[in-house]
Amino acid sequence: MKSGRLTEAILTRGCPELQRLHELRAVGWQDEKLDHEFVKQRQVADSADGQLSLTWYKRMSQVMQEIDDYTQCCPGGFTSYVLRKNRYAKGVGVSLPAQEGGHALLLDYSLRSRLDLYSADVTGYQLGPYLIDHPRLSPIPLQLRFTSFGHAFLDGHQLRTQVSDYGAPWDIHRLLLSQLILALRIIRGGGSMVVKLSHPERVLTAQILYMLDILSEKLVIYKPGSMHATRGTFYAVAIGVGNGLEGVRLPQMLRGLQDLWVETTFGGELGQGRYMTPSDLNFAITVEDLEQTYLDRLIELGRNVWDVQAHALHRWFQKKGVI
Repeated sequence: MKSGRLTEAILTRGCPELQRLHELRAVGWQDEKLDHEFVKQRQVADSADGQLSLTWYKRMSQVMQEIDDYTQCCPGGFTSYVLRKNRYAKGVGVSLPAQEGGHALLLDYSLRSRLDLYSADVTGYQLGPYLIDHPRLSPIPLQLRFTSFGHAFLDGHQLRTQVSDYGAPWDIHRLLLSQLILALRIIRGGGSMVVKLSHPERVLTAQILYMLDILSEKLVIYKPGSMHATRGTFYAVAIGVGNGLEGVRLPQMLRGLQDLWVETTFGGELGQGRYMTPSDLNFAITVEDLEQTYLDRLIELGRNVWDVQAHALHRWFQKKGVI
C-alpha cells in the first residue's frame, strides 16, 4: 500500500469528497509558487511573537466552540473554553516548557486558579506497562495517576522549535502515543476524548479511529473551518469512552499502546526508538480488516474532513492564482 494510505481503496469504493481533494492536491504539488508559501507559513509559525500567539490562542478557543456546537457533547475542550463555560470546572494540563520551545501560558489570570499546569514533555513520562530505568523518563504526576477525569483533550503537536537532548524524527508518533496512553489511563468511564489527528485516509489514523469507535458509544469527527482549513488535521470526538460495543477491550488497547510506546522510544536498530508502522496497531485492527470491514464507516466519518479541506484549498488556490 503506497505511503501507508487507503486513498486508492476509498476512491475505488466511491467518495467524491476525497476524489476532489485528491485532484486538488495533485494541482498543488505541481505548482512551485506554493512551495514558497509553505516555507513562509512555517517561518511565521516558528517565530510567532506575543501578539500572533495571542491571536492563535483566541482562534483555538473558537475552534473548540465549533466542535461543541457540532457535536453537542460539551467535550471539555481547550482550557479557556471549558473554564469559561463551566465555572465549577477544574483541570490538569501538561504543556512543553517555554524554555524547551513550548508555548507560553496565555490563559486569563482569572481562570488560572482552576488549572494545575505541569510544564513537561509528555513523551518523557513513564508511560510503558512497567517502569524503565532511564534518565530521560520521569514519573507521571500524582494528579494524573490517581484522579479520573470526565473529559480529555489531546491537542499536542510536534514543534519544530523544540529543544531536546533525546529528540528524534519519530517523536511525532511518540507524542500521539503518549497522549493516547495518558488519556485512556485517566478518562472516567463514559467520559469524552477529543483527539487531534490528520488525514483519515492514512492507515495509522484509520486504525486509531477504529479503536476510538469500538471503545466509545459515539464517534464524531469534525474539521473546523476557522483555522488550518487547508490542512489535513481534524478532531475526533469520542463520547462515552469505555461504553462502546467493545468497551471491555479498553485495557487491552491501553496495553498495546504502552508496548508500542516502549518500542518507539527504545526499539529500532540502535535502541533509540523508531517510527510506527501499520502492523504495530494490529492489536486494534489489521490493514486487511480495515479494507474489508471498516472502509464504509471510515468514508462516512471522513467526508466532512475531505470536503472542508477541498473547499478551503480551492479558495486558497484561486487566491494564489494557481487555478
